[in-house]
Amino acid sequence: MSAIIARLRHTLDSRPHFTDVLLAVGATVLQLLGTAPHNGNFGQPTDAAAYGLAILGAAPLLLRRRFPLSTLTLITLSMGAFYAMGYRGILGQPAALIALYTVCVRHPLPTALTAAGASLVTFDISVLIGRSESPIGDMVIALVQTTAAVVIGRSAGSRSQRLAEAAEKADRIEREVQLEAEQAVAEERLLIARELHDVVSHHLSVISVQANLARYVLDSTPETTRSALDTIAGTTTEALDELRRLLRVLRPPRYEPDEETEPGVYRPQPGLSDLSALASTIRDAGVPVELLVSGTARQLPPGQQLCAYRVAQEALTNVLKHAGTTTAELCLIYHKENLTLRVTDFGERVTAPNPAGHGLIGMRERAEMYGGVIEIGRRPGVGFEIILTLPYPHAGHLVSANEPEEVGERTE
Repeated sequence: MSAIIARLRHTLDSRPHFTDVLLAVGATVLQLLGTAPHNGNFGQPTDAAAYGLAILGAAPLLLRRRFPLSTLTLITLSMGAFYAMGYRGILGQPAALIALYTVCVRHPLPTALTAAGASLVTFDISVLIGRSESPIGDMVIALVQTTAAVVIGRSAGSRSQRLAEAAEKADRIEREVQLEAEQAVAEERLLIARELHDVVSHHLSVISVQANLARYVLDSTPETTRSALDTIAGTTTEALDELRRLLRVLRPPRYEPDEETEPGVYRPQPGLSDLSALASTIRDAGVPVELLVSGTARQLPPGQQLCAYRVAQEALTNVLKHAGTTTAELCLIYHKENLTLRVTDFGERVTAPNPAGHGLIGMRERAEMYGGVIEIGRRPGVGFEIILTLPYPHAGHLVSANEPEEVGERTE
């Protein structure tokens, strides 16, 4: 039985116009059946005017959702004329109560009370004019029914308002969550784009230098040509590995074992321990790079290590592209409260790096992401220098980049 009631309620809620038709037809039938002449009894026939007013006092329920106040006004006036002409409504006036209930649901309390008062006063006056047999009893019944309609209508209206506010809040929260998710995706895309730029720019620059060298010495120095081709092969393999790792981030549900590492384990992001291999790659490309490490080494978070590595990679790539014949120095200095990475070349610039290029902008953005500072500019005399200063996690102020603590290792 409860399932049938629930299904019926769902049908009525999903078809409001059909519900209004049922209410209008039902109220009209009840008022027609209860229509009687003055001082008449139930079932006693009367004239056409009484039936016409009874119909007019119920049919407007078809428009109660769109025009609640107008519907109540029309029904009140029709039934007022009905009772003022002396007719009796033995089965009551259900249409007026339904219309009043609708007004109380859809309008604020002051409007609902005003409409209820006007409807009640109209009924009382019409009963007195029509000389009802028991006007006091009819007025009391009308007062009780009107009060019940107002109370029930306001309760339903308050509940509907709470449900609407809850739905709106849920929609707002859903939109905020969706916006945060879209923002996170956009930020992740920016990070991936920056990673792709660093990988492609560095490795293609090395490949370009080595390819030009191989073409230049192809006939005269086969050993140099073979060395250049080996460097190109190694660089392309490394670039493909990094690109594969980045593309796996875009497809996380599936991941396949890496043949060169442990089964089912991704290759980690490059960090400070990979600077030696980076310097070796640049040396193979034709630029002598000296790696200096000083201070007591500390374990940094992967994000900061990747930041330092990418800045070194971009700086050395710029040396390859812009410095011509030169030597470079890559210094890693561990201070008490921060890490300094310095890349210096000592040659004349063949072409100046674009300060608005993606590489330099990316370096600044990486440094700012971890609360660091980056300085980019020419050295006194000749050469170019990039200095990155990254604070350790929970560190205080940044110390000067020229205050190393202990002398560490040197590799060439």
